[in-house]
Parts: sequence; structure tokens; C-alpha cells
Amino acid sequence: MTTKPETKFWRRIKNKFTKITFIRIEAVTPTGLPDLNGLFLDTEKRPHEFWVELKVSSGNRVRLSPGQISWHMNRFKLGGKSFIMVTPLEQRGISVYSGGRSLNLASQGLTLDPCAFFPEPCVFSNLESWFMNHVP
Repeated sequence: MTTKPETKFWRRIKNKFTKITFIRIEAVTPTGLPDLNGLFLDTEKRPHEFWVELKVSSGNRVRLSPGQISWHMNRFKLGGKSFIMVTPLEQRGISVYSGGRSLNLASQGLTLDPCAFFPEPCVFSNLESWFMNHVP
């Protein structure tokens, strides 16, 4: 059985975070629910939660289903935090996009400027810090 690219992406990142706990959602889920739920405690021990969709792109195209776009856009409208983390098949870095830009990402692909970009070799502590600084 062939391993899906997003599963390989997950395996690559899952043990790289020391302050954020990610839970991978693998069961049959509602349409559009992202791959990861992230949770961390700030310095005052207050919890902060967010969601991450993992995508592996081929060329500049980022495939998002209508359900995924709708989920991210609704979450954004309600003030929730969600992100789409994209790496090309060639692993040329990791781009992070706000879930509120999911429709633009689906139409423009990797030509859309990301909120953050982490080149290879990825310094995962910088990626973790970025998430922690961008989730209220």
C-alpha cells in the first residue's frame, strides 16, 4: 500500500514540536475538518487551540476540497484560528497560510504569498514559535 504524501508530511513533523501538542485526526470526520488539532499553554498556563490542514503540493497547485475551504472560511468568520501548512513534493520548505485565505490558496496556489515560510532545512523551533505568536 502506498503512503499518502500528507501522511509522510505528518511523519516528518510530528516529533519536532516541544511546546505544542498536535493530535492527528484520522477517523471518519466531518467534511473539511483539518488534519491536526494543536494545543499549547502560554507562560501563564492558559490554553490556546488551533487547527492545521497538511498539504503536499505538486508544482504550484494546492488541492483543497470545497468542504475544506468552507470549514476554514467559517472558522475564520467566527474568530477561530486555522492554518494550511504546505510543502512541495520536493520538500523545498514549508509555507503557512491562514485558513481565512483558503479560497485564494485554492485558486492561486503557491503563487499566493504565505503568512510565513520556513526554508529547508526547516528549523522547527522557529515554526513552533511562529504558531505560538500567531494564535491568540
